[in-house]
Amino acid sequence: MTETTSPASFTASSPALSLELIVTCADGLEAPLQTELTSFGIQSDIKSTGRLAVTGSLRDLYTICLWSRVASRVLLPIKRKNINTEYDVAEQLYGLAKSVNWTEQFDLEQTFAIRLSVDKRVAVSQQFAMLRIKDAIADTFNEVYDSRPNVDSKNPDFSVFATVNDKQAELYLDLSGTSLHRRGYRVAMTDAPLKENLAAALLYSAGWHKKNDAGNAPFYNALIDPMCGSGTFIIEALLMHCDYAVGIDKAANQFGFYEWQHHDDALWQQMIEDAQNRFREALAIAQEQPDTLPLILGFDADSGAILATGKNLIAAGLQELLPLLDIETRALNQLGGVLKPLVDDGRLSNPLVITNPPYGERLGDEDIIKPLYQSIGLILQDSFAGSGINPMLGILAANVEQVDILPIKEPKTLRCHNGAITVYFRYGTLIAGQIGHLVSRFEKRDITVEGGQDFINRLQKNLAKLKKLAKKDNVSNIRVYDADLPDFKVAIDLYGDYAHVQEYAPPKTIPPETAKKRFNLALMGIREVFDINREQVFIKTRARQSGNEQYSKQGSSEKRGKFYIAREDGAYFYVNFTDYLDTGLFIDHRNMRARIKANSRGKSVLNLFAYTCTASVHAALAGAKKVTSVDLSQNYLDWGKQNFALNGLDVSGSKYKFVAADIFEWIKDNTEQFDIIFIDPPTFSNSKKFQGTFDVQRDHAALINRAMNRLTSDGVLYFSNNFTRFELDEQLSERYDIVNITPKTIGFDFNIKKPIHQSFEIRHR
Repeated sequence: MTETTSPASFTASSPALSLELIVTCADGLEAPLQTELTSFGIQSDIKSTGRLAVTGSLRDLYTICLWSRVASRVLLPIKRKNINTEYDVAEQLYGLAKSVNWTEQFDLEQTFAIRLSVDKRVAVSQQFAMLRIKDAIADTFNEVYDSRPNVDSKNPDFSVFATVNDKQAELYLDLSGTSLHRRGYRVAMTDAPLKENLAAALLYSAGWHKKNDAGNAPFYNALIDPMCGSGTFIIEALLMHCDYAVGIDKAANQFGFYEWQHHDDALWQQMIEDAQNRFREALAIAQEQPDTLPLILGFDADSGAILATGKNLIAAGLQELLPLLDIETRALNQLGGVLKPLVDDGRLSNPLVITNPPYGERLGDEDIIKPLYQSIGLILQDSFAGSGINPMLGILAANVEQVDILPIKEPKTLRCHNGAITVYFRYGTLIAGQIGHLVSRFEKRDITVEGGQDFINRLQKNLAKLKKLAKKDNVSNIRVYDADLPDFKVAIDLYGDYAHVQEYAPPKTIPPETAKKRFNLALMGIREVFDINREQVFIKTRARQSGNEQYSKQGSSEKRGKFYIAREDGAYFYVNFTDYLDTGLFIDHRNMRARIKANSRGKSVLNLFAYTCTASVHAALAGAKKVTSVDLSQNYLDWGKQNFALNGLDVSGSKYKFVAADIFEWIKDNTEQFDIIFIDPPTFSNSKKFQGTFDVQRDHAALINRAMNRLTSDGVLYFSNNFTRFELDEQLSERYDIVNITPKTIGFDFNIKKPIHQSFEIRHR
């Protein structure tokens, strides 16, 4: 077995003292720590997991202890030895420790403590192994002085740190004393708080420490944390910007080199004084010249988290900067409304967006996490679309799949740990958001398709008219053709950049080969007119449905099962073009959803037959105090929850409820009162979960009467359905104030003379 002694341990004290040091950090933070050390002018080599080797001076040692935000400890190697795990490991550790002349390391009057890190592959009692190392040190002193120094596990003069794995054991003096990662500002906590050293490491990874090309100003002009929790990212970023040496908190008595024979107290005190002056000067500059301070935006939906952030900022000595910071209680769905004006004003020319979303344990529902992360990307893309600004984005996640959804160009991933939880930090430049959609980008041009020219001409004529109307109303999901020509019986709906084409079943008088040829001509024309590829076109055959077939899964498809994003009036929705006859977003109810949104602020809203909860999302985004969505299908309600998460709406609390139940039974048993009720039932249903059948013409009066019992005295019930021959029961008009609002809810892209639905506004007399 070989033994190696570090020459630095026995070098006489001098200004030019050269030290061979090991700087440790949490697993996964080796690269950020190396970045930090480089910024100090200290070169290092990554030796193994959580360990960097540094050859430096006494000043370098003090610099790391005083300034490092990422390092855990600074260790001075004393001796190492190969071991054989087939023999008694504790006795081998005793032998290693006994071979060191500890009387050259510290004196009898000084106290010491042992810390031991044992690899899980080594079978040894940690407590017993530590005891044997202590025995070896005591025996060394006893042999020379017939006495031994005392052990002080809490405040020792010297900490001896030992490590052992299946190949080697090592002994070090811990010159840092207590762990360097500890800060003094954590006075208020939230659930699953972000570790301070981890936050600092991620800021280094994202380049927050960089200066501009001139070297006299920060590289980033803003930091945005939309889910700031107790403010760890914000505080670490400000401390870094204001040149705060985090080791000052421990400078009084907590470092392990104070009793070390090579300690230069004069140099150390000078460095502490310089660090204090740098912080005071930086704070003064930030106060006197606020423009030199990057714009700091910290938001959280939890007011308690914002309160904790304020307390921690004060504890960190940053109270003078509080008036210059924007720290507010804001839900994620409000982020775009804050960012867009700042982007337009040029105040976010080069921002860093960095956050620690409530993944895993804090959120509880794995199915909601992906939409939440996708929401962040969508909001940022839309906020910066067309600005020419591509911010740096960095986000933590419990699973790497969660961050795969983020729109990041050439992403980098750092695997690390937040306490005991393995986390992944994905960072990189945000991919620019697109401006416009298929309707807005349409330009009429000469297109020739033999046998399909009439269809091409009609489609382009429709689009020329609809483009202006769509721009006026900011509409991107729109019906552009609906069997306008008898030979081309298709309906074409556009959802952003995708075309959803439904082929009506042809009459029996039309030969199948003729119908197929015409349909293929229509598809060719659609791709030509919109200049899109096959992957952007989705095809279905629409025949008369019975029961709940429109909600049942369709046949197999290569593109089956994928969700796409549709934007509508400031909201995002998942749409599925392949698995069901309907997509999850009824285009014809666009105006009805807008009406509900316009009236929902501060109201309690009930959405019956909620389907994918699109109307519920609009109500929630409008500021409804409570939204309850009821549907027989748990699958569609789960889809609805994902729509909520996609819009940055928190579904983990009691504000938004999703109830899987039979509508009739639920409104009979539930006694809550609602200010707004929306009912959009199917024309007919014979679901296995439903007792009997539902027919909208036959059963609507009973349904409305029950629902009106749940409506407040000054509330409004919106009733809509797509049965073309629907007639409202006359007895309802005798009992309630009813207004037919169908003309107001039919969009400009549908034929008002042949309304696709009928809708009514119903109030108590």
